[in-house]
Amino acid sequence: MTLGRREFLAAGAAGAAALLAAPARLRAEDKGKVRLAYLQLGWAGTEIIHKEDLLGKRGWQAEYSVVAGAPGPLLAQLGSGNVDAIDMSFALAAKNFEDGAPFKVTGVATAVLGAIVARKDAGLAKVEDLKGRKIAAVVGTSTFLDIRALTLKGYGFDIQKEAQVVTATAPPDMVTLLAKKDVDAIIAWQPTTDLVVFRGEGVYLAKQIDLWRKATGRATGFPVHVCYLVRNDFLQKYPAIARDLNDAQREAVDLWYNQPQRAIDIAAEVTKIPRDVLQVAHKETVRMLHGLPDEQVETLIVQLKLNKEFGFLKSDIWDSPDRIRREFFHRA
Repeated sequence: MTLGRREFLAAGAAGAAALLAAPARLRAEDKGKVRLAYLQLGWAGTEIIHKEDLLGKRGWQAEYSVVAGAPGPLLAQLGSGNVDAIDMSFALAAKNFEDGAPFKVTGVATAVLGAIVARKDAGLAKVEDLKGRKIAAVVGTSTFLDIRALTLKGYGFDIQKEAQVVTATAPPDMVTLLAKKDVDAIIAWQPTTDLVVFRGEGVYLAKQIDLWRKATGRATGFPVHVCYLVRNDFLQKYPAIARDLNDAQREAVDLWYNQPQRAIDIAAEVTKIPRDVLQVAHKETVRMLHGLPDEQVETLIVQLKLNKEFGFLKSDIWDSPDRIRREFFHRA
């Protein structure tokens, strides 16, 4: 049976219309399934990738999951193979890598988010005033570990030895301890720090970026708080995920800066933090990041060296920039 020219053209037009009406994910190349998990209070732009389905738009069958609380359970999910990619604090990523975790760093997400926030009526005016005082912190987090190293290098003051560290299990615990006046200060990260300041319960004593500038003498570049990790086996099977995840993060950063109200809407939905607090957190965020450009890699290498210098990292790999570039990072 043959088709006339008119029927052929009509059939082609109908097919094109059906394709255009299909969801974007179906029109894109089907690259496979990817499971991306992220911290509810990670503050890295990953929530934008999720809610805008920026991996789905790039052809992935993306499953997103939000993990509340501290980073440990999220790292365990990656290590066990329950998820393929996560966002994670950079220092903890390095620690897990040297302990044999099977992943690579494929990109960065945000500059340092940490700060020391003093209780408003605690009488603290400078970092050195923390000696002997009670400080709440989630001790295993990279924010605490980095700030301890930076204050030690920049001020010669060891928070862990010269102050009284009160261990919290998650950011909300620190907020409660400060509100009850059980501690004089907290070491936390955005948006938790902004919540305390917004409520009038605390004041910024020192921000992590300023501690970094003082400790390293580096006036440019941005040390990283959050990066993306992808399992080695998934990278080998689906190498396109590294570039697509970085491109999705780039699009999320673009939305962050050019559509701030949409970014805040998404953050409010995921974090459950009030919009007025998130407005402050958005303004106070040092820098949202994406990719692994050469300049950023060099800054990351300095971070790793500093973390080894002060005992958090142990492996010889951190003494070799070439090995770091080759073994720790995966550059699309």
